[in-house]
Amino acid sequence: MPELSIRGHQFQVPAGSNLLSALQAAGQPVSWSCRAGQCQSCLVQAPAQAIPAAAQRGLTPQQQAEGWLLACQCSVEQDMQLTLHDPASDGLPAQIESLERLPGGILVLRLRPLRPLRYQAGQHLTLWLSPQLGRSYSLASLPTEPLLEFHLQLHEGGAFSNQIRQAEPGQQLYLGAATGHLCYDPAWHDRPLLLLARGTGLAPLQALARDALRQEHAAPIQLWHWSAAEQDCYLQQPLRELAANTPSLQLHLRTRAQFDTDLRALRIGSRNSLALLCGSPGFIEQLRRPLFMAGLAGRQIIDEAFLAPQLG
Repeated sequence: MPELSIRGHQFQVPAGSNLLSALQAAGQPVSWSCRAGQCQSCLVQAPAQAIPAAAQRGLTPQQQAEGWLLACQCSVEQDMQLTLHDPASDGLPAQIESLERLPGGILVLRLRPLRPLRYQAGQHLTLWLSPQLGRSYSLASLPTEPLLEFHLQLHEGGAFSNQIRQAEPGQQLYLGAATGHLCYDPAWHDRPLLLLARGTGLAPLQALARDALRQEHAAPIQLWHWSAAEQDCYLQQPLRELAANTPSLQLHLRTRAQFDTDLRALRIGSRNSLALLCGSPGFIEQLRRPLFMAGLAGRQIIDEAFLAPQLG
């Protein structure tokens, strides 16, 4: 059986075991959240060793070169020497600048990184409150802005939500590497963009829209957002101000009750359009068929699903 070595401990596991499950069964303090390879909170390092490609999918080239992998996506087939991720030494420190509570249980978190962070508008990263507590959130800010901004949907009883509610300006936390494909490509310059979001899926898509406008995107941009229940869009005022000064930006701020009607009325103005989606897996699945029936091929639909953490 393969042998795992970590923090001075060695133990054997059956071949084919899931690495995250094996580490947890051995009592190792490895962080985790989604078990789907998206949140990247279960990072461990296996330098100079053969790593399954699936265990590094979504990591940056630098992370891959340094031997980082996602434990939840790794099947143990051979002996492995592992190091746990330590946010304090492996992450980027940042200070809380402000915390703004908005209706609907949304918290706007603004951070000042203590070192420059390389990212593109719309990407996501892991926020670490402690070595065992990290959650992945999309960046709502632009790289040209001095502060990093995140829109957090708070959950009752959630471990991360409970701690971030008690946080104060000046408190330090740590950031993982920015990753993700939901960002503006200058090659889209003359292609109409259809941006569709529910809840805090608006965070990366409004950043992408602003980044596209900053890069003088030439084609129309439609930004649709469906808020929960009958509440107004949590970014209603700044988005309406942006649209009022940007003729190429069409803004549609709707409620969840209007979603089905909006889908039936969905029309694509150009077969050259691109659709970018962000929200829950169910929201994205509801959009795929209507977009296809409206004339978009699969390669013209780019999505990112938010997975609710299993620990809250």
